[in-house]
Amino acid sequence: MKGNRNMLKLLTKMAFAVMLAVIMLPGGAAQAHNELTVINAAGSKTVLFYKDLVKLPVTEIETNTPWTAGKHVFKGVLFADLFKKFGITEEEVLVSALNDYSVTIPVSELTENGAILAYQLDGKTMSIREKGPYWVIFPFDRDPSFQTDRYWSYAVWQVKLIDAQP
Repeated sequence: MKGNRNMLKLLTKMAFAVMLAVIMLPGGAAQAHNELTVINAAGSKTVLFYKDLVKLPVTEIETNTPWTAGKHVFKGVLFADLFKKFGITEEEVLVSALNDYSVTIPVSELTENGAILAYQLDGKTMSIREKGPYWVIFPFDRDPSFQTDRYWSYAVWQVKLIDAQP
């Protein structure tokens, strides 16, 4: 009987340790798979993961941001390539973050200005704590017009959804 109680205690401790480890993963259990949902105007919904995004053409932007110290290298996919792949031709998209911050961004601002959906910062995947897993990045250093509240509001981090439905 005593052996059964000791075994139960051991199993309880092990289960607690496993749950704690999952919670402590970068991004936590809720975002462990780094899901990104893309919805085109027709309502076609695609769920992407990090492994899907890295298969798309890669672009790097080296820039300063108001939220990081110094210049950093962001790696990701150009919005022009992402929108082409999913047939997004609308004038605007809604970009939403894990904390439910959302902003409507003109597609032309993303495609004509070389914005990327970044999935790496300085060669490493980004945890939620590091504004990941995905972050809208403009080449902020390229033009002073990018260093304005307008573009900073477009620089959504912790992106979970890109929705082109009207």
